[in-house]
Amino acid sequence: MKKLVVNADDFGYREGINKGIIYAHQSGVVSSASLFVQREGTDDAVRLAKENQALGLGIHIDLDQFFEVDHHIGMILDWISPRPDIANVRGEIRRQLEKYFSLGLSCDHIDSHHHSHLHPDIFPLACEAARDFKIPVVRFAEKIVLDPSRVAEMKGIIKDYSITTPDHFIEGWYWGNIDEHYQLAELMTHPGYGELWREAELAHCCQPTLRQYLIDQKIDLLRFSDAVASR
Repeated sequence: MKKLVVNADDFGYREGINKGIIYAHQSGVVSSASLFVQREGTDDAVRLAKENQALGLGIHIDLDQFFEVDHHIGMILDWISPRPDIANVRGEIRRQLEKYFSLGLSCDHIDSHHHSHLHPDIFPLACEAARDFKIPVVRFAEKIVLDPSRVAEMKGIIKDYSITTPDHFIEGWYWGNIDEHYQLAELMTHPGYGELWREAELAHCCQPTLRQYLIDQKIDLLRFSDAVASR
């Protein structure tokens, strides 16, 4: 049986997004979410997470302050100038994790806003933090690594730190993508209210026949913690 984690990014961004994520969890196929620890909707998201214990939860690290960002494609481009001290980046990752755990929440994965943790210079810091904070899963996707020439190096880091990463990453919805070949996949989505593209993703997550389709295709819908435990 294939295993699929449908993860909603941006939990805590604002209340309309939080509302959409919870609806997509309760009425759709979202099984997991990634939480901002310092946005206007964080307190609301924490309350909702505690009310919805079946929703898997991880941290959505925000390192935008260190990067130039292309908001149209949702990706970091390069370091700001002057380039920040990597020790400051490491400290910010750990500060956000300490804040997360102070909220009384469990954490089964690390990912990041605009995929900043997939910058090859930051990825080892994220994996180190995952090891130190006992977080089993770090998002990894070859196709969104900023420097493809360093993918092999990053895979070595995953092995060195004994981190789990899904063997397949699906970057957003299109019909048929859940039928791709994989053993364990993460499908990243951004459901929410207040923006047309988020509402479109919310609709995808809540298609009336989708949950039955997963059953028929023998695709097991999980949280990251479930997937790790079953390996």
